[in-house]
Amino acid sequence: MKQIQTALELFFNDKGRYPNFDEWNTGSIFSTSTGATSTYMQVIPTAPTPNDGLCTVNQNSISYVPTSDGSSYSISLCLGGNTGALTSGPKCLTPAGIIDANCSCGDPITITSVANHTCTEGAPDYDQCTYDTVKIGSQCWMKQNMNVGNIVNGNVTQENNSIMEKYCYDPDGALSDYTYCQTDGGLYQWNEAMQYSVSEGTQGICPTGWHVPSDSEQNSLDQYLTDIGQTCDANRGAYDCATAGTKLKVGGTSGFNSILAGYCGGDGSFYYQGVYAFFWSSSISGFNAWLRYLVSN
Repeated sequence: MKQIQTALELFFNDKGRYPNFDEWNTGSIFSTSTGATSTYMQVIPTAPTPNDGLCTVNQNSISYVPTSDGSSYSISLCLGGNTGALTSGPKCLTPAGIIDANCSCGDPITITSVANHTCTEGAPDYDQCTYDTVKIGSQCWMKQNMNVGNIVNGNVTQENNSIMEKYCYDPDGALSDYTYCQTDGGLYQWNEAMQYSVSEGTQGICPTGWHVPSDSEQNSLDQYLTDIGQTCDANRGAYDCATAGTKLKVGGTSGFNSILAGYCGGDGSFYYQGVYAFFWSSSISGFNAWLRYLVSN
């Protein structure tokens, strides 16, 4: 990536701007502004195949985005392991160097499809197609809950049937009422959220480039939001992350603003909207999966 950065700077020195999409997509970095072709990188490298280390399949690519006037650029990449002072995971290369965060963090993302589901906004199967993002520590999180899929009744098991499905919190039992999905997001069984993968960090119902967080990623979020001198037990042995929980809720200082969306009990009934929020991880413990929950108090 440093070699790419150097090649781009040589291009900039020659043309007074960085390459546009078409120039980058030639697979080389070269300039013809001096009357002769100057090649600064003969072959732009690609991400390793097979997938490298801890990067998920959807993270394992190198994506170049120039500004419209060519004055700057960003390149999304992922490190499969610790490299110097950088930890593994999504990173962003800019003219100033590598930033320890996702390139798009803080900007809204607009999606047209998620996994095998087309994103179309409207009743009765309301999908949210634009999500805000927030950088917390070195991580990038969505600020809204996922809300994609066809609505199914609370007593129906979400199935591996190539149709993405969700529950909408429904205290009255009226299937057509999707109000809570619009405000709070959808409710998902673990298998549906994972799209029937058991791999930690899988994309699941998330859009391309995003994934269902691992238990360790959730714990990193907790740890970052503790106060000085506090520690959240990585083994989940105690209720010791209250400070982080307060900061994650609506009105908290993290910017996460978690809505307490309640849950579906599996018997067709819904419980504790405004009191609890439950967040799946993609990490397995025996025959179960780890989750986090926030409580109103």
